[in-house]
Amino acid sequence: MIKAIIFDGGGVIVNQELLMKKFIRIFKPKNKKKFMNDINIEAIPLCKNEISEKGFWIKIAGIYGKSPEKIPKNLWTENFDKLTKIDRNMVQLIKKLRKSYKTGFVSNTIRPHERINRKRGLFKLFDAVVLSHRIGMAKDDKRIFLMAAKKLKVKPKECIFIDDVKDFVNVAKSTCMKGIQFKNIGQLKSELNEILN
Repeated sequence: MIKAIIFDGGGVIVNQELLMKKFIRIFKPKNKKKFMNDINIEAIPLCKNEISEKGFWIKIAGIYGKSPEKIPKNLWTENFDKLTKIDRNMVQLIKKLRKSYKTGFVSNTIRPHERINRKRGLFKLFDAVVLSHRIGMAKDDKRIFLMAAKKLKVKPKECIFIDDVKDFVNVAKSTCMKGIQFKNIGQLKSELNEILN
């Protein structure tokens, strides 16, 4: 029986399309989908405070054959508040789900993004919030999901985890959580319906 629903932030609740367009304009990847996946995977050390944002972009520049000098060192943090927004439809869905289920938030994030999302009131939607940069663990490690379940006082098998990155959904599933790869709100509602009813 499902007792808790856990959400990722960026790409699920936080619309980052304008931010990603900025990255794509700079790096001009042949395969945009692969580029976005690479960004998520390569950002893991950044989101655990193991490297600086500048170090992260030097790494991405190397992968995509770009000169690091031409990449702004604060590319991810500059104008984050203007280039991202909370998806109001997702907020309504979470509020509705919260009437029947506990809600959690697990995110690979960095301190400046946390500050902006806290100011936006994002974290008030959740009964438990687990942020990678605060605990030195990211969503490539199943312990982050076990920690979220523990904070929610439920078993992993009683949780659904929702993320736009398939790799992270699979890590959550390895703890016995159900997993949904987010594509759009219609698809999410349909898959939640199947699991919950």
